[in-house]
Order: sequence, then C-alpha cells, then structure tokens
Amino acid sequence: MTIRLETQADYREVENLTREAFWNVYRPGCTEHFVLNQYRSNPDFIPELDFVMEEDGHLIGHVMFSRAELILPDGAKKSSWTFGPISIHPDYKRKGYGLKLLQYALAEARKRGVGFICMEGNIDFYKHAGFGLASRFNIHYHDFPEEADVPFFLAQELIPGWLKANGIEEATYCPPGGYFVADENPEAFEQYEASFPPKEKLRLPGQLTFDGVMETGRIILRPWQEGDAAILYKWASDPDVGPRAGWPPHKSVEESLDIIRTVFHNDSNWAIELKETGQAIGAMGFGPSCECNLPAREGEPLAGYWIAKPYWNRGICTEALKLMIEYIRKSTDIKSLISGHFVDNPASGRVMQKCGFLPTGETVIDETQYMGAGRPIRVMRLQL
Repeated sequence: MTIRLETQADYREVENLTREAFWNVYRPGCTEHFVLNQYRSNPDFIPELDFVMEEDGHLIGHVMFSRAELILPDGAKKSSWTFGPISIHPDYKRKGYGLKLLQYALAEARKRGVGFICMEGNIDFYKHAGFGLASRFNIHYHDFPEEADVPFFLAQELIPGWLKANGIEEATYCPPGGYFVADENPEAFEQYEASFPPKEKLRLPGQLTFDGVMETGRIILRPWQEGDAAILYKWASDPDVGPRAGWPPHKSVEESLDIIRTVFHNDSNWAIELKETGQAIGAMGFGPSCECNLPAREGEPLAGYWIAKPYWNRGICTEALKLMIEYIRKSTDIKSLISGHFVDNPASGRVMQKCGFLPTGETVIDETQYMGAGRPIRVMRLQL
C-alpha cells in the first residue's frame, strides 16, 4: 500500500474512483466527483494535502483538504479547515483502507499547521480517527439552533490548544461554497456526468432523502401497506407460488392482512411493485436465519423472495434482488447472506447466481418448510 500526493495524470481516474465510491450512497447517483473536478481550481483547495492511495497497482483511495472559516459571535472570521470527499473504491471498502488513508492525511495536515478541522460524517466511523461532536468545542453548525447537538457535525483539534491560542471560545461553521457547485450549476454537472459511462441511479435506504422506497426504472421496493392485502392474497393463494418457496398458499384476505401486519412489518421486507401497474407483485426481504435449517454463520441473515406467476421469466426478481443487495452493501455492515432453493426449483437458483450467490456445495432437508420433507435445498451464499 502506498499513499502519495495526487498528480494531474491521476485526475480522471480519481474522479471515476470518487464516482464509484459515492454512487447511490447519499442520493440517487452522486455529485462528489464533480465537486472534486471543480475544487482543484478553487483557492480553498490545498494541493499539499491532496492524497491518493495505491494498492495492487491501482488507485483505490483519495482524500482532499480545503480551507474553511469559523464565524465568531461578533462576526469576525477565523481560519479553519475541512476535508472531503474521501473515497475508497467499493472493492476495498470495509478492509481498513479508509481509516489508514485518513490517519495518514491528518498526520500530514498537523505537520502543516492545520489546527482544527470541522466536517460532516458518520461518527461511528470517524470517531476512530479522533473526531467527536463539534458541540463539545462550542462550535455550531449553520442553520441549526446553537444548543443543538448535530449528530453528523464533527470536529477535531489536531493541535491541542489551537482554539484557545486563536481566541476561539465559540463559533459557527458553514461548509465552503465550493462544495455546492453541482447544485449551483446543474447544467454543467449534467454535461460533465455525461462524459462517464452510464450508471443506474437508485433510491435506497440510508440516503439523505430516503422515504422507505427503493426503485429502478421498472420496479419499486416499498414497505407493505394494509391496502395491499387483497392483491397479496390474489398472488399468494396461487398453489404454484408459495410451495416453491416453502410456505403454504394463503387461504383468505384476512390471512394476507395478518402477514402484512406481522411478517412483513419491519424495515427489511419490501413489496415489489411494478411501476407499469402500480400494484405489488411479489416480496423481497432479509432477516434472521435462526428459524430454518440452513447452515448459516453466526448473525448471517437469510435472503428470501417470491414473485407472482404472471411475472415469472421477466427478470423482475433478479432486478429486485440486486436492488436489495445494493442497499445491504451501502447501508449495513452485513458481511454475507445465506439463501437456498429447492432443487426442484432451479429457476430460483438462477436468480441468485445472477446476483452473485454461489453454491456452497451443501444440500439440506428442512422439514420446517411447507412441503419440505424429502425435498433437498441447495444452499447458496453471497459474500458482500
């Protein structure tokens, strides 16, 4: 692993890396790569604190720093600093590279006299690099009440005593204007974005504007509603649907309503809605695997799904499963998923394999499943 200063020859590759790292994380698509592209010509940009990380002969990480300001109660301005975007390629996330890159960059910043850093981020990650709530320094976030503990507004005094030495007892921080360049110049951003290979924008849990819904161009994954009971019964009463997945056909609308109120009433089960019809046509979800006989690892969730018979063989289930996997990768710390399919239902296995699941080589009999006696289940696993 090597960390070095970014060069002009790296620019396009780093922007593509940033795009890959942030795509669909905070919003459908992302703008961070455009911010970076424009920021290099911004007077707040600090080229001496603009680092890339290399591993296996490839650029896998990047972080840039920027000058910022603190506004004192009397309106006077004091120098401060911030950083970001910080990017790690998706193939190298959750392996400690981001923390190593940040710790290196902060040490270099300290050497160059950077005394106090404000930033927006997840404290569960950034606390490992020494960050805490900015409110502990009596530093407020713009547009929030002064007494508020803003959970995403973090700060760190890189040089102990720097605030006191600079006469800062209380101040307000506002992110530098350069970070809003995409919002202020939407046409320029769209023109820039068009220079990259197309990628699908998805609405996913964990995004800043998330409302419980994920979508692609064709389908929506959304929370189940009690008003779905009749259509759920229509599809789930089909004897060709439930038994393939190990559950009995529904016997009444009331039973379907009860399933919506119990089994489906959580944050990890969704109705698959076809945009063309506006109706639920199946289910997608994940959850504890303790109630089945699959050889799950400790804490490993079970992925499950089904789709109404009129919509088989249209790629919809694969599309929905990929959407859920994208959410799990972006928004959770889950390391792997387990699933399985009856060997007499190979179509379900093909859906899993198209989404990256691989056979473990194991088969099990699970008599707790409906019609499970004597029906071997092929075990599948996805490493995230």
